[in-house]
Amino acid sequence: MRDYFMTDAPLRFLFPIDGDCVNRYDGAVNGSTLHLPVTVTAPQGSNVTVNGIRAEEASPGTYRVTLPLLGYRNALLAEDHTCNTACRITVFRMPMHDEKHFRISSDDNIRFLQELNDGDYASIFDHPYLAVYKKAHDLFGAKVHLNLFYEFDDRARACFSDAPAYFNLSMMTDRFKEEFRRNSDWLKLAFHSNSEFPDAPYRSATAQKITEDCIRVLREIIRFAGEECISNSTTVHWGEANPECVRALRALGFRSLTGYFVLRKNGVPSVSYYAPPTLVEHVDTRDFWVDTEEDMIFGKIDRVLNTGPLDSIMADIAAVTEDPHRGGFVSVMIHEQYFYKGYKNYLPDFESRVLNPVRYLFEHGYTSTHVSDAVAEPSLRVHPAFHE
Repeated sequence: MRDYFMTDAPLRFLFPIDGDCVNRYDGAVNGSTLHLPVTVTAPQGSNVTVNGIRAEEASPGTYRVTLPLLGYRNALLAEDHTCNTACRITVFRMPMHDEKHFRISSDDNIRFLQELNDGDYASIFDHPYLAVYKKAHDLFGAKVHLNLFYEFDDRARACFSDAPAYFNLSMMTDRFKEEFRRNSDWLKLAFHSNSEFPDAPYRSATAQKITEDCIRVLREIIRFAGEECISNSTTVHWGEANPECVRALRALGFRSLTGYFVLRKNGVPSVSYYAPPTLVEHVDTRDFWVDTEEDMIFGKIDRVLNTGPLDSIMADIAAVTEDPHRGGFVSVMIHEQYFYKGYKNYLPDFESRVLNPVRYLFEHGYTSTHVSDAVAEPSLRVHPAFHE
């Protein structure tokens, strides 16, 4: 991918950069128009315009101008008329991004489906794991997103002292299909990966591999839960995938991918798909960013709820809500396995880790929505193979 922060370009945007998703806190709103301050760099003393409007040299080599943004997709053209150079970017203004929204997601889901399949449940919400999310929805309006494995194999089962037998989604009963459909407005399901292991399965995978894995999962979701439950957003396992795999997901209809977008202590990106360190540092300060080359939206997960003590989780969430560039859409996430007593890292306060953050956001004026609604993109284009 191209370098969004190349320092040798004679003319380039400092802010926004290509793919930035801006909101009211980045500028000033007048009616439906966002007036966005734009900063570019060019040789000192240049005659610079952006979208035909003269930019003032605020400091040597740095030029500023305020532009009106009217719609969802906005083209910005910077021109240095002295050096006869130009630079183009696209900036996005998402309709719900000016307001306060949140969502909760869970990764690594498979076991609750096996227990629903094998147990004597009258409702999916009689299962204690889904009952937690139903409580979050009923009390605080939470919209919930569950990313699914295709199989619960021997390597994953070894992490549990009480693991049931092998299971995959093709074994899941469809007797709850209508109930899943009735709750599909707030409960969404999506592809995560084939299984728990290996780690980071799509970091170096082919498009064919991720396509096959994805179709296998989504085809079964449609069979046992209905197409209405499928989301066009997901977090792939470990939040890492090369551009070829991301391109394959886009071809299948996925519109957005979420991840951590942070750097490890050694400076290596973590849960950041294929983004290089400089871009990770930028996305880490925003809610969303769009790779315009791949036509994929990336969203930041603000806090993982199964790491650290609950009080630090709550403090981190409070800090995010106070950050104008990250507080417009707060995304929190947990992993299914921590719910189960037999798991090696079982969290007895799992329910509190879900309900307390959701309660806090609700009580601070946040409304829950799905990522697909927040970015205002079309519904998932269902691949014909899902129905075979």
